[in-house]
Amino acid sequence: MRRTAGASAHGEPGRVISLQGADVSGVGTPGDDGQRPWSVRPGGPGTPGQPQHAWDPFPSHAQGSQGQPPRQQPQQPFAQPPSQAQQPAGQQQFGGAGGSSGPDWSRLAEERDSAARRRRLMFAVGGTVLGLALVGGVVAAAMTLSGGDDDKKAGPGASGGPSAATFAPEKPTFRPAPTVPAPPPARAVLADPALDTAPFTVESLFPNQKFTVNGRQYSVAAGKLDNTCSDGTDAKLGPAARDQQCTQLIRLAVIGPNGVLSTAAVASFPAEDKALAVKNGKDGGELLPLAGPGVKVLDAKKQKHGKLRNSVGRYALFTLDWYADGKDPVGDDKTMAQAQDDVDKFLWNSLTARGEAISKQIDDENRRKALEQIQG
Repeated sequence: MRRTAGASAHGEPGRVISLQGADVSGVGTPGDDGQRPWSVRPGGPGTPGQPQHAWDPFPSHAQGSQGQPPRQQPQQPFAQPPSQAQQPAGQQQFGGAGGSSGPDWSRLAEERDSAARRRRLMFAVGGTVLGLALVGGVVAAAMTLSGGDDDKKAGPGASGGPSAATFAPEKPTFRPAPTVPAPPPARAVLADPALDTAPFTVESLFPNQKFTVNGRQYSVAAGKLDNTCSDGTDAKLGPAARDQQCTQLIRLAVIGPNGVLSTAAVASFPAEDKALAVKNGKDGGELLPLAGPGVKVLDAKKQKHGKLRNSVGRYALFTLDWYADGKDPVGDDKTMAQAQDDVDKFLWNSLTARGEAISKQIDDENRRKALEQIQG
């Protein structure tokens, strides 16, 4: 095609001199210059196989047979344009300049929809959080206000409704645990006749016939319970013990190492101070010796004896010691003194064991009573 004259830059109509190979169509109107208005279909004239469209780039020059402008397709600037694959070859999109493609309306629409969805999501999340915060605030304010009102209404002289104590849970009641007193020490038991109620006999107080002190062995050859303290003491010790209300006396015949024989005795008194008075007495009396198997009693007038006094609780302890061969202890006789100390320790330990046994019985009884209170 060769165009010799065309439209001006401002869209003014021009004169058509010659159009070779172009498809020119139109209907003249009365009073024109005898030239038919023309239109060129997009894609360029003379291009074979291109679809023909009725759209005219110069609508002001195209008139219908009735003087009306030809019908044009409505332009939809926001409609989704067809894809490149669906457009006919050589077809240009509306609004293009110099043959370049226009905006990607599909991508813009998708971005707009995506931004709208994000705004809706943000509004929904923000609204939920705000709603929860408002609900929490309302509940807290209601609790605070109701608590304040209750405090005001619960003042002195308030009436007309159940008090707060009505709805308070009942406090559990616990029975106080019984207190188990500590058991008394052995010496306290031996000092109190109300606690020291065990039998006062040879068998209960001296159950063993042999004992050892620091490796030195002793044996009990005989034992005797005197119903009165005068029966086992001489004329000086008897009256002194009787003055302190001595009631019973136990004597033992003891055989020790190195040929030393002993008579060991325990006197019972009603109180500790009376036993101490006899222990510290200046009467100078002594026990009467007790004979037994292997224990020969010598003439006290012809033989010297050693003696010792002690006390524990309400009991007074005595020993009378001599040599089996009849020799006299001379001066500071260490062998005799050792035997006296050993026998005295034996008596002390026997009485202490008695007090400990009674103390344990008292503790067991207290625990039993406490257990009955808990179970009962």
